[in-house]
Amino acid sequence: MASNQILNKTLTFQGINFLRQRLVLSCLSGKKIHITDIRSKEEKPGVREYEISLIRLFDQISNGAKIEVGRAGTSFTFIPGILLGGEITHNCDPARGIGYYLEPIMMLAPFCKKPLHIILKGITNCDSDVSVDQLRYSMLEVLRKFLITDDGLKLTVLKRGLPPVAGGHVEFCCPIRRELKPFQWVESGQVRKVRGMCFTRRVAPVVGNRIIDKVKHHINQYLTDVYFVCDNSKGPAPGFGISINCVTTKGTYYSAEALSCQQLNANGTSSNDSSNTNASNNSNEGNKGRILSPEEVAEEAVFRLLEEIRRGGCVDSYSQPIVLLFMVLGPKDVSKIMLGPLTTQAMYMLRHIRDFFSVTFKIDRHEPEESIDLDEDGDDDEDMSKKRALGADKVLLTCVGTGFVNFSKGNL
Repeated sequence: MASNQILNKTLTFQGINFLRQRLVLSCLSGKKIHITDIRSKEEKPGVREYEISLIRLFDQISNGAKIEVGRAGTSFTFIPGILLGGEITHNCDPARGIGYYLEPIMMLAPFCKKPLHIILKGITNCDSDVSVDQLRYSMLEVLRKFLITDDGLKLTVLKRGLPPVAGGHVEFCCPIRRELKPFQWVESGQVRKVRGMCFTRRVAPVVGNRIIDKVKHHINQYLTDVYFVCDNSKGPAPGFGISINCVTTKGTYYSAEALSCQQLNANGTSSNDSSNTNASNNSNEGNKGRILSPEEVAEEAVFRLLEEIRRGGCVDSYSQPIVLLFMVLGPKDVSKIMLGPLTTQAMYMLRHIRDFFSVTFKIDRHEPEESIDLDEDGDDDEDMSKKRALGADKVLLTCVGTGFVNFSKGNL
């Protein structure tokens, strides 16, 4: 676990874990960060190429940011600048997926000086990082709720790229806001419909139909409002996969994905800084490293979606960190949200928020109010009155915002 200490508004961390969270919070809080002991005990010490590419992306989106790297390459200092935004094009390192770079950008985009229009080039779908489709189904919907508008908010896959060939193009546009509003999200609702997108590259088109048929076979046991689209465009690398999302009666989105393609060779990739570290995606570790059949991909995607539904909450596990961040950046009022079991990324986001903003959350166990009598015979035994099974245990997180105001936003 990384340790930290505060010295004159400078945060010092040991290790490279959770680099993206630290860079995001540094830009928003204006605090300088100093990271030491970067893989100092490994055969290849220092910062990896994909991490350098990430730091360069933060430098592009900012004006006045400074990066100072130590002689040995095992330490560096990041001094944040003003979030500028505007039109940006960035070539992502092929060792990581575009989702690794896009996820922190989506956290910063509403607080730039100008509306952000960024094009990222690289790998759109891989096992090590969350895919662009997943971000569109999950985090983009959270952004839409906070921005309270669809005007100027867009995430489009212009060209899909699978490993090991980086040929994907992704366009992300986001408007800006001067300040956020407090919110109370304590009801998740029941699933009412399922949507999804299946893609295939350099394989027979029937593969996509096999995946969709298998997914429908499982989901139709629960509900019938199911619809999928299939993308059979050409591409340089073979592979196939599917992204699924479901919508509840309260507007909550749960999403999951599975794919079969070649593996990325990211030497020294830290699992703690992966954008795909959720419990539902790590449940089938045995499938990694081998090519899955279309039916196996479909079953894995359905299993992950059902796991997300079981975990519950007002957002899925992918969007927990960004919701916690936006709660802190809200006005000086109380915000509350119900979440399922916290992921590793969410737990460390809470710790980093405490370090950068000196804000702590009140965490209570969520007690569902709804209960039903499961004993139809009316027998008077101890199991006569049971609460309906509502999945995993939920938690209520409450905090008071810092009153963050985007002073970079020009007056209209």
